[in-house]
Amino acid sequence: MEVILISITREGLQLFFVKRLLPPVVILAAIIVCLICIVSKKVVAGPGITVAQPKGLTTRYPQQTERAIFEEYIGGKMQFSENPIFTDMVKKGELPPVSQRLPVEPLVVMPYEKIGKYGGTLNGLSMSFEAGTAEVLSWRQANLVRFNDDIRTIVPNVAKSWRWSRDYKEITFTLRRGHRWSDGVPFTADDVVFYLNDIILNKDIYPITPDPWGLVGASCEKIDEVTVRFKFERPYPSLLAYLGGVGSFYDPFAPRHFLEKFHAKYNPDADKIAQENGFSNWAGYFRVYWDRWRDSIVSKASGVDVPTLESHMLQKAPTSTSRIFVANPYYFKVDTCGNQLPYINQHHEHFLEQKLWYDEIINGRIDQKSQNVPLSLYLLLLKNQQKGSYSIQLSPTGSGPAMIFNKTHKDPVLRAVYGDPRFNKAMSLAINREELNGTLFLGLCKPQQGLPQNVPFVSEADKLFMVEYAPERADTFLDDMGLKPGVDGIRLLPDGRPLTVHWDYTLQYVSSNEFPAMIAGYWRAVGVRVILKEESTVVIREKQADNALDITNAWFAPFEPTLYAAPRTFMPPYSTNVPIMGMPWLKWRDSHGEKGMEPPLWVKKLWEIGDEFVTLNPGSEWYNNLGGEMVRLNLDNLTIIGTLADVPLVTIVSDRLGNVPRWLVNTFFYGYTYPSRADQWYFK
Repeated sequence: MEVILISITREGLQLFFVKRLLPPVVILAAIIVCLICIVSKKVVAGPGITVAQPKGLTTRYPQQTERAIFEEYIGGKMQFSENPIFTDMVKKGELPPVSQRLPVEPLVVMPYEKIGKYGGTLNGLSMSFEAGTAEVLSWRQANLVRFNDDIRTIVPNVAKSWRWSRDYKEITFTLRRGHRWSDGVPFTADDVVFYLNDIILNKDIYPITPDPWGLVGASCEKIDEVTVRFKFERPYPSLLAYLGGVGSFYDPFAPRHFLEKFHAKYNPDADKIAQENGFSNWAGYFRVYWDRWRDSIVSKASGVDVPTLESHMLQKAPTSTSRIFVANPYYFKVDTCGNQLPYINQHHEHFLEQKLWYDEIINGRIDQKSQNVPLSLYLLLLKNQQKGSYSIQLSPTGSGPAMIFNKTHKDPVLRAVYGDPRFNKAMSLAINREELNGTLFLGLCKPQQGLPQNVPFVSEADKLFMVEYAPERADTFLDDMGLKPGVDGIRLLPDGRPLTVHWDYTLQYVSSNEFPAMIAGYWRAVGVRVILKEESTVVIREKQADNALDITNAWFAPFEPTLYAAPRTFMPPYSTNVPIMGMPWLKWRDSHGEKGMEPPLWVKKLWEIGDEFVTLNPGSEWYNNLGGEMVRLNLDNLTIIGTLADVPLVTIVSDRLGNVPRWLVNTFFYGYTYPSRADQWYFK
């Protein structure tokens, strides 16, 4: 029997002739029938549209569209395909077919260059749990919205759409109908309401409501299963910038169906269950399975059980040396041929000391890495590109390391010294930034104070304030404070003790041990002894929370979207993902003076500015005026002592990876790889 097999694949239409005995007229008729099927919408495979080859497709948002719009463009219904790793599970009935796992309204994305291939393991590097893990987390992130790779445009993601009220005090999100958690349970508006009203605003879990929600008096209500509304006591037009930028690491939703059994509001036995598991109350046990910082949830074995919306989910209990994540069978995105993303099967995060990274990279064992790679390694990595089969991008990342002295120190003598602007100015003038730049940063950067990036209200004079190398002026400031040198040249505190700064640091924020060593040398030259101690990021954060550090450097200068969405990144407690300095002041404010420590007037003024700043639209005259005042107050007190600006981030990309763009900016404040869409990367 003569047969013609007609196959519609991700590459297009293909005809296979089992026997070529049919007359030409029959073959022609078969082709015509196939074309009629396509035109009449009976069977349609996506046409393989990519960013490089858009084939006439125009979209409202860059590089992506919605299913209904795409089906109108192709003239038919999309067919969906799945990763072969799920095929056997579907056959055994362990998973439903991909068409039933996807939302009714999946997000259709345009890969950069090509329709990818399934398979492979993406290998990355971090220092340890809670230390430099944000980049690997960004590979799998899934927030309501995200920044496009132009670092300007906010695009839909988990949320299908949004609508603001005229006064910017309400925003209504529409979710994707049929979207499911990684365990197959529907993701609905209940999960968003649960996050804000029952977790973030719960005083047992968070005695002080985390930013930005507490700053704007946020609450949340369910409209229907796929519609949820955030309400704010004051206008908050920058919410989307927060969610797409630094807030991309803090998803505003949580799996209520999984977590409610640990929550006292939903389970009257929650305290009893917590005590049976060694916790004093339900809130402590609840936090075993929950954290705003998503990566903390999967830093322990219990994270395997917690459902996620991310592209990959924790496969098994982490070890001290690695974590493995496997593709989420319910992930909500498809490419333009209907293939469910992600393409890559697994993420393998290796925990290694920074000094071992070089060998891993040059021997081709790492597929993508940038976070915390020292710039001093650039030339060596460049020399070994061919050996390691990788390319290097020098992606802009903003400012270099900065230092913040503890102005709320428990020791009243040190608190007075560190809180004196003259001391901070002296420490800034004592630093030889040009030498620092040439020695550790290959001369690629320029001296600058620690100030917000890419904002219109920072002047050149602001950037250069007290950045010259002037140890004589530093000596004058310290002399004026009455900090006279002792017999060994170390200055003495008012109570007669040697002025000694205990600097506990983590490599996550200084890049190399040489950086604090050079700074310590400059300060020793003006009579300030520095005792250095490298610690883990976890220990540093614990000491910050306990107000137990002399100095910290766990801070990066925010970019504009982060600053106007979360201004406390540039005012006490200078929070990025955790408070850094000034928590006793914040406790005073939040307790209306009953707890903590009353702050000086300049701190109170900064808070007043921050309260109003978040309500404004960028670019207005008053926005720029308030931003300029924020800069002036920080510089007058020089709370943040900056070092360098225009610091590039060494970004490694394996030659085996496809669909990886060039980073316009590579920084925590835009979610590292989040704008670059790691879910459509693939192995060639």
